[in-house]
Amino acid sequence: MSSEISSSCEILRESEVTPTDAPPSREYLLDQVIDILLEVTRSGPRAVSPEWFTLDLSMPQVRVVFLLLQERSLRMSELASALDVSMSRATGLVDRLVDKDMVSRWPDQEDRRSVLCALTEQGSELGHGLLAARRSRWEERLAPLTHAELKKVCKAMELVRSAARRAVHETEPMPADALRR
Repeated sequence: MSSEISSSCEILRESEVTPTDAPPSREYLLDQVIDILLEVTRSGPRAVSPEWFTLDLSMPQVRVVFLLLQERSLRMSELASALDVSMSRATGLVDRLVDKDMVSRWPDQEDRRSVLCALTEQGSELGHGLLAARRSRWEERLAPLTHAELKKVCKAMELVRSAARRAVHETEPMPADALRR
């Protein structure tokens, strides 16, 4: 019986395709890249920046802050569309951010039925602060790399950026829709 098992195992080993036998498939490579990006994104002594724990905002409210940081100002209907929520839900989110002095809103001079909203100075500082903290964490993660290694990573990341831009360009989303992805 054990010789039969050994023989079966030998046949299986001979039939296996190893990475040296054939080049890895596109799907395999995509999985590897995505797994690495996810692992690096979650790595470090703090998987979540301490700044996030001090926020007195819900995640939907943070999404509004980042969306307005990106778009400068939006009509409430555009905001609701970009967040993929109802107008009443978007209004509620903005109401709470207005109460926290993060967002201001005013009637649209071109369309009196519309309301525009934008970040206040405090809201803008919060958004920029969170982005700066993220950049700082990336600098910490990349600090151990040598100059030569950084050049390689930079070249590879330029390819990733180019691919991401092509993918976005092919689908041609509205600017306010960019954060829904």
